[in-house]
Amino acid sequence: MYKLSEKPLIGRQQIEERLDSLAKELRKEDFDYIVSTLTGGFMLTADICRRIASQKLKVAFIKASSYGNGTESSGNVKLSGLESIDITGKNVLVIDDILDSGRTMLGITAALRDLGPNKVKTCVLLDKPARRAVEIQADFVGFSIENEFVVGYGLDYANEFRTYPEIWTVRETNGQ
Repeated sequence: MYKLSEKPLIGRQQIEERLDSLAKELRKEDFDYIVSTLTGGFMLTADICRRIASQKLKVAFIKASSYGNGTESSGNVKLSGLESIDITGKNVLVIDDILDSGRTMLGITAALRDLGPNKVKTCVLLDKPARRAVEIQADFVGFSIENEFVVGYGLDYANEFRTYPEIWTVRETNGQ
């Protein structure tokens, strides 16, 4: 059994302020396409898109999963939705909720590079470098965090807590 921490790890105001500065950084780039992960990346993608508002920017969603209903990555990345994306010669930004082990992002970026884009850059709300199992770094990072399981702002535990506007840690309670 799990329960939320007593207070958010990252509050709503902190997230809003960091999104404003991230958008400023992203507007300096010339992206044609955003490829967002479902389901975790949907909130970050929507908020970033509203902040960088560009008529030419296309958005596509792909499904990438490696967690199932647990708190540990299975190590097996499943991708779907790439078949409907034409990014040949395009500048692509991949948006995901968290860079943890790195396996999911590595799998996504490798699959996208096979589709012939001009460039692929990555943006995550949270970076958890202590958990990295493969060699990858995000190009744009909202916050770096310690090795804790977190939920909220798109991140979930067994599809719960995803809609919370803050980032919370989840702790095991041993049935208490």
